[in-house]
Amino acid sequence: MLWIIDLDGVVWRGKEFIWENVEAIKKLKGKKVFMTNKATSRWEIAKRLRQVGLEGDVVTSAYIAAQYLKDKVERAFARGPFGLYEELALAGVHPTEQTHLADAVVVGLDKFVTYEKIAVASDLVREGKLFIATNTDKVYPTEEGLKPGAGAIVEAIRISSGRDPVVVGKPSKIAFQVASQGEKDIVVIGDKMETDMKMALENGARGILVLTGVTREPPKEMPEGIIVVHTLRELLR
Repeated sequence: MLWIIDLDGVVWRGKEFIWENVEAIKKLKGKKVFMTNKATSRWEIAKRLRQVGLEGDVVTSAYIAAQYLKDKVERAFARGPFGLYEELALAGVHPTEQTHLADAVVVGLDKFVTYEKIAVASDLVREGKLFIATNTDKVYPTEEGLKPGAGAIVEAIRISSGRDPVVVGKPSKIAFQVASQGEKDIVVIGDKMETDMKMALENGARGILVLTGVTREPPKEMPEGIIVVHTLRELLR
């Protein structure tokens, strides 16, 4: 069995670990892939997981974007955290600020976004550059509550350019293909219906919706193949 496990809202909220879930994940039998829609470094995530004794492969939306682009373009104009630039470079896609050289625009969660950054990215997309969104998450959970996600930035560029992006993060089939590693018996654990559970349902996997992140109340109607738990401790009963 392969467990695809979300991070924000499942393993942690911002700087705070969700210990009930962490301890339960340690006891799950099978291979684990920790997957986040954040466009961050895999090494940064793996280091933080090791601090609490969690082991497994790590897949980030930055890594997925880089793998998707590596045989398609040579240079990309990117907006997001350092991990996005790192993953692009490792895949042989050169991040560039020289807009006339860019073959693609790649957008993640840029906490230092400005009007000018959005304007430049929109101009490039309007010119026909490949438009890649690491994810379109509206919000993400932190220890201080919900904060705007990368989707807010992606949507601004989409509206102003008039073009839809290729979304490589959850719930896309691109993301599932990278994380599933060819396995057949797969369970997706996450805190959002519109990303984690949707990815599970659309790819023939089972899903576990945990109410420790964005979703705090069970949906009124639950699709077949999805179960709801308040914390992952309930899986061990």
